[in-house]
Amino acid sequence: MRIALTAVPVPPAPLSLIQQDYYFYLFASRIEGVLGHLDEADFLRFKYLEPVHLGLLALIAFLEKEGHECSFFGPLGHQDETDYREEQLLTKILSRASEFDLIGFSPITASYPAARRMAAAVREENPDVWLAIGGPHAWARDQEILMNSDFDVVVRKEGEATTSELLTVLEEGGSLDKVAGISYREGNRIIRNPDRPRLDRWDLPLPAYEHLEDNFAPGELFPEKKIMIPIARVTPATGCLNDCIWCADFWKKDITWQNTSRFQEEVQLLREERGSRYFYLGTHDFFHDIPAALEVARVLGEMDGEIAWEAQTRVNPGVTRENLRELAKQGCRCLHLGVESGSQELLNTMGKNIKLEEARKLCLMAREEGIHTHTYWIIGVPEESRDTARATIATMKLWLQEGVSSSAEINLLVGYPGTPFYENPSQYGVTWQSPNYSTYDGRSIPTFATSKLTTRDLEYLFQLALDEYCSVMSFRMGSREGVLKRLDRRFPSFNPAVMEAAF
Repeated sequence: MRIALTAVPVPPAPLSLIQQDYYFYLFASRIEGVLGHLDEADFLRFKYLEPVHLGLLALIAFLEKEGHECSFFGPLGHQDETDYREEQLLTKILSRASEFDLIGFSPITASYPAARRMAAAVREENPDVWLAIGGPHAWARDQEILMNSDFDVVVRKEGEATTSELLTVLEEGGSLDKVAGISYREGNRIIRNPDRPRLDRWDLPLPAYEHLEDNFAPGELFPEKKIMIPIARVTPATGCLNDCIWCADFWKKDITWQNTSRFQEEVQLLREERGSRYFYLGTHDFFHDIPAALEVARVLGEMDGEIAWEAQTRVNPGVTRENLRELAKQGCRCLHLGVESGSQELLNTMGKNIKLEEARKLCLMAREEGIHTHTYWIIGVPEESRDTARATIATMKLWLQEGVSSSAEINLLVGYPGTPFYENPSQYGVTWQSPNYSTYDGRSIPTFATSKLTTRDLEYLFQLALDEYCSVMSFRMGSREGVLKRLDRRFPSFNPAVMEAAF
């Protein structure tokens, strides 16, 4: 079968002035710190990174290995105030829709309304094409989607084996009732087949990076006529044993590591063919298995030419100073750690399974060994009050002032559909949830209220956190004018809603 898979653009979030300052200092601190080796040409390429949807590229690689013919559609970021990404992407899809037997979409919650609009437009002009949808929002809201949209089938959780079997059954004219991991519409009934076990990701093919240019004319990609990836995300391990009740990946309880040689091959491919000069190891918990993490570091450190990289991990009190020294020796420049709250009581409530003093100790050891630390904080965690939110803000500010954190991100909690927080609101004191999925982007407005905090309270506390962050960073780095003078043309001009993941 001929299929096309679509990365759906996230709507741009309206930013307040203080949010604009926040993103400025967030990006600038990263540029001056861990990304200091990147040049002006690298930052000019950042605006082309939005189409790099690793999940779909990995899915395409798997499907092509199974003999299916695939194409890829992705959006391209814009610099102007008017957002045309959805419109332009839909135009490209419609111009080629008749070529395909099935068109799949992969939105997050905030981009689901766009996916629904695009599916309706495709259905109107191509009534016979199959329309499929996947991703965490889709599998969490499969029945709602099938009842209220033009999608024919929902692929739940991991898509590789499920989509391959689905395509084979459709091609052979068989029955969908034997395809594990899908939900579909049959007449007026919604049928939900049993889940499919998680896939062993040890030896999957490399993501199909060669499909990145499928829907772009050479003139849209300047100057290389292909999408270059100065900062590349690679995933040597997936899964997390944390129980964070707001995380959309809460079902990935098993941690699986990829084949080391395959991981090395992907890094080398990205360096040679996509100009990658920095690597973000997109693991949930890099230090879950310390020997495995050190092996990944060794592989990176022993590759030809200098490699700079960073990793995301949870706080592990078993990590030693010697471990961190080895990471630094092998090119690690930064560790990302989710601390989330300045209240230990709330950390216990939310299932974070860490202690503040252990997080601080790990950050300090990393800094002393020459590794930057990037910490994450949340306003609006379960049982949050004004006092606990202020404690989080004060802790974040103190860690920045003392150099415990090199940089930090602060966000409003978004309880995505499918997560325990969203599905059990009364358990967490939630009194209202936004019905507008397009607001679930973590940057614009609160998506819930609780018995302790109204949406106005949450918005105020969030803006206060941003203000405190900017005050610390402006004192540490100087005025916007001074920072821009130092960075000159190395500070990219782009929409933070599109490009935040690049940092």
